[in-house]
Amino acid sequence: MLEATACRALVVSALPLFLAAGAAAAGAASPSAPIEEDPAPDEEPPELPAVLVTGRRAAEGVPAVPLPSVGSRNVLGPEQVRETGARDVNDLVLHLPAISTRPYNGGEAAAPSFSTRGLPDDGLTEYIQVLIDGVPASPLPYGWTAFSFFPLTPDRIHALDYLRGAHSVRYSPNTVGGVLNFLTPPLPDRTTIGSRSTFGAFDYASTLLWGGMSDGRTSWSTTYVDRRGEGYRRHGEFDQQDFNLRVRRELGESEEDFLAVSFTYMEDEHQAPGGLTRSQYRDDRFDNARPKNRFAGYRGVADVVYHAELAREAWIEGFSYLSLTNRHLTAQRPHFPTDTDVLTLSDWVDDSYAAAVGVRTERKYEAGGREHTVFAGARIHRDWIPSWSIDSVPYDGGSRTPLQDNEYSMTSYSAHVDDTFQPVEDLTVTAGIRLEYIPDAHGENDTGTVTFDYDDEYFALLPGIGVSYLVTPRWAVFANYFEGFRAPQVWGFGSTPDPDTSELEFEESQAWEVGTRYEAAAGLGGAATLWDNHYDSFGVFYSGYYENLGEIGARGVDLEATWDAGKLVESLAGLRTFASVTLQNAEIEGGPNEGHEVPYAWETKAALRARYEWGRGWLASVGGTYVGNSYSDEANTAMENENGNLGRNPTRTLIDAQLAKELDLGFGKLRLGVGATNLLEEDWFVHSRGGFFGGGKVAGPPRQSYALFDLTITP
Repeated sequence: MLEATACRALVVSALPLFLAAGAAAAGAASPSAPIEEDPAPDEEPPELPAVLVTGRRAAEGVPAVPLPSVGSRNVLGPEQVRETGARDVNDLVLHLPAISTRPYNGGEAAAPSFSTRGLPDDGLTEYIQVLIDGVPASPLPYGWTAFSFFPLTPDRIHALDYLRGAHSVRYSPNTVGGVLNFLTPPLPDRTTIGSRSTFGAFDYASTLLWGGMSDGRTSWSTTYVDRRGEGYRRHGEFDQQDFNLRVRRELGESEEDFLAVSFTYMEDEHQAPGGLTRSQYRDDRFDNARPKNRFAGYRGVADVVYHAELAREAWIEGFSYLSLTNRHLTAQRPHFPTDTDVLTLSDWVDDSYAAAVGVRTERKYEAGGREHTVFAGARIHRDWIPSWSIDSVPYDGGSRTPLQDNEYSMTSYSAHVDDTFQPVEDLTVTAGIRLEYIPDAHGENDTGTVTFDYDDEYFALLPGIGVSYLVTPRWAVFANYFEGFRAPQVWGFGSTPDPDTSELEFEESQAWEVGTRYEAAAGLGGAATLWDNHYDSFGVFYSGYYENLGEIGARGVDLEATWDAGKLVESLAGLRTFASVTLQNAEIEGGPNEGHEVPYAWETKAALRARYEWGRGWLASVGGTYVGNSYSDEANTAMENENGNLGRNPTRTLIDAQLAKELDLGFGKLRLGVGATNLLEEDWFVHSRGGFFGGGKVAGPPRQSYALFDLTITP
């Protein structure tokens, strides 16, 4: 009853914001209640850059998404990120429209799972392009999009930028669900040092230390995070260290000519309890039936950007990155043992490399009496795994039995160009195309019971076009269409029913949007977007073989609203609210499960936050997220099975709250706060299909209280 009431309260409370915003946008103000009119902006805020990269400075800030943008886009700024109190990335991402998350292996969300716009959720973020400061976050951006661990601690996340629409031609692959860019703190424009510590339930302790300075031409910063805890599951310990060093050196006379370098190294160790059977969950929802499941790994990334300003409002950038992801996974076999089964451990070790070198440029020119802005780029990218071994080991130790030792390599050549112009006043058009050529995606295995030597290639031209029209200085409409793809994943090579004859299919996608964005009077603003995604030949690995299970069609609407209450009622100055609701329908449109719902594709998802500032530095923030129910398999099994890995996933409504006080110390600022996530202690779970660590019934985090101490010194 509490769940249903909280759900209705969360969704219904957002509706007045949408209705009021629509009324204000149409000028429907009551004559008896004069509204303070916000002055119409003289000019739009600067367009968010296509890629926010190494070298970004604090003075540049995180700009708002301007009205004439040709696609939907959301930015979760530093204040909102901090106020969620999110202990893990899963909790934080839930506050964006259209995206949901779920616990996958119980490892304190070290392995996050993002699902968006009706696309399949295999458990580890498969169908969305995820970046960190513009650099791909996946171990292999083409061949292994899933995260065994996310290579960025929540403490270093400064802001989130979630892009959909026609500009996706600038990115690849896996863009049909959008491009999600995690922004870390920018370079300081003056000497700054600080620390932030958070302590909470289940022995959670996280400390962030940072420092940096700028002398006008050279800026640098370094950050270090130590994050650990017992976890809310039995034998759920985790331990993470996250280090970053970045330097920017201005070249020549212009401060916009610079060379920027970043190096990041992260280590992660966590228990991975996996799921429970139905009876185990009933006895203790936070138990661990696989205590020897464990993950250990690290990731190192080097990123270099050279930026030069050219004549006539033009610039060019050369960029390169190299990443190494090492993973060591140990998991019990079988996942659901009987009394007669002999337990073993499956021991997995791999080193995954990704490297790229490329160039991107932007230039303005006049043609036909109209100004055009051309954005173009080219990139050579390589994924490779020299060795991915899996051995079987007796549960209590003993000699190893090799099961596989795979190699994988893939080189892609890509180029893109788009042109933005105004054929008539207030009408903006962006049209572009992307070329992707993969001459050889190669997998090989000479060890174990299955041997194979497999090659595949791919060539595609992926178009994108978007338009927006500024109806009034406060109201714009937009529409766009673009195409994308996902390459076969490395685990697919040799995993088809017959590796010598069965083909791995590249999964292609088409997507369109139609929407409106407004900045109304009385502090109201928002957006509404209709969207449709179509996905061909999506692939899964459920039965021990890689299978293409048909097509997916997903369509829905995103509704968003913001309100600065002080613009309407002076006594409410300091009160701001944010709300979003996504309604969607996602179905399998081909294959044996045609007409069924896509697994983990809920029909309703909502987020709401209210923040109030008063007095001298006081802040209270209350937020909530709602995720509707869903199925866990393509067959849409409704009844929960005994193993707990099949069944209907129930709805959940999670509330968070934070109270903080900021003190001005003269030489800096101190912020003290207390808060809690899952404030109402909702018991929730999902049915997890499987994966290396084993599926079952996986409990979501309970209430987790915390206290934070945030000190920034600017001598």
